[in-house]
Amino acid sequence: MKIVVINAYVRENAGDAALLSVCLRQVGEAFPDAAVSIAGMEDAAVHPSFEGVANLGSIRRHVADGGVPLPRRLLRRLVVAVLTVVALLLPRALARPLLRLLPAEARREAEAVAQADLVVSMGGGYLLARPGLDGYQNVFFVLLPALLAQQAGVPVVFAPQSFGPFPGRAQRWLVGRVLRRAALVLAREDVSVGLLAECGVPAGRVERAVDAGFAFDPVVEQGWRARLGVGAEQPLVGITARRWLAPAAQERYERALAATIDRLRSDGARVVLIPQVTTDYLGDDDRIVERRIAGYCRSSPLRIEERVDYRDLKGLYNECSMLIGTRFHSVIFSLTSGVPCVAIEYEHKTRGIMADLGLARWVLPIDQVTDERLWDLVSALRADPPEYRAVLRDRMPGYVRDAERFSELLKAAA
Repeated sequence: MKIVVINAYVRENAGDAALLSVCLRQVGEAFPDAAVSIAGMEDAAVHPSFEGVANLGSIRRHVADGGVPLPRRLLRRLVVAVLTVVALLLPRALARPLLRLLPAEARREAEAVAQADLVVSMGGGYLLARPGLDGYQNVFFVLLPALLAQQAGVPVVFAPQSFGPFPGRAQRWLVGRVLRRAALVLAREDVSVGLLAECGVPAGRVERAVDAGFAFDPVVEQGWRARLGVGAEQPLVGITARRWLAPAAQERYERALAATIDRLRSDGARVVLIPQVTTDYLGDDDRIVERRIAGYCRSSPLRIEERVDYRDLKGLYNECSMLIGTRFHSVIFSLTSGVPCVAIEYEHKTRGIMADLGLARWVLPIDQVTDERLWDLVSALRADPPEYRAVLRDRMPGYVRDAERFSELLKAAA
């Protein structure tokens, strides 16, 4: 049996690396004898494998390669789009010769999904669109491997993920067309189910599921407190931040985090800024944001400048006393370690999953972050409210068990 996991991202995004790690484990549990490969955003020449599974590269990586000048990238997108659209409009027998004309990396993924027995689009939050041409391009290139697989009669499964928004009518049409034909579609919050309904995907075709990050439980070494010079009894507050807003609003958000850090430190806590994402792709490196935040503080908090392996990063969250998390998988990593969190929402996945857990009170939209609003939540959480501890004690184990159901669902869908 051949299985291709598509839409993988990069290992420098700790959340997505964890999702891929869990996905590969669960695919292996469902089909122990399968030959599994990955089609993702990492260059196969640089990263030929992930956790021992071969990486093919991907169509998306080929057309979005930031190391290539923009005119050449645009030409790549045009060539791939024209060849694949024409191929999708032709009968399969006529499409094969056309797909052989694709550039090597794009051809590898196209051939792999067409020759597979099962294609799994991994979990995450990548099937969405912004207004404008970039939004249409994202939806098309994300769904393209699934379209090619479906043309070849290969079942496609969408692992637990968030969907939308889709502001364009053509975007909604394409999403609906692909997902209605999928063998299994799993949404990790109710908002996504509603957005897919607007795309013409009936609620009965979408199953609610739990983000795979809740099933991420690597073997980790303790010792982060010693590495950071924090005593075993000292409160250690972790903070994750990201670039998301327009410049003026982004500065307000960063200065509010800095003011909260100053308050925490004056109250006796140690604070560490944790870079959850450190990729060069699209300049999405949390360390850049965190340097600015540290600069706004009265005196610099603890910072981590090196790139930390996603498994080792989970160990750091284990040792925190609480987390103020913008990167949502930093929140998941912490909750599964029994660490209470205030979550800063930048996409609907945050509020949806926190509400699912009964923790909606502890969510603050990123564009509404101010020093006072954030401190109200942080100070309330530092008081150790019993209802939060009850969620971590009573609801989290069941949520983790639900995250492990993907192997069973996969076997039933294949």
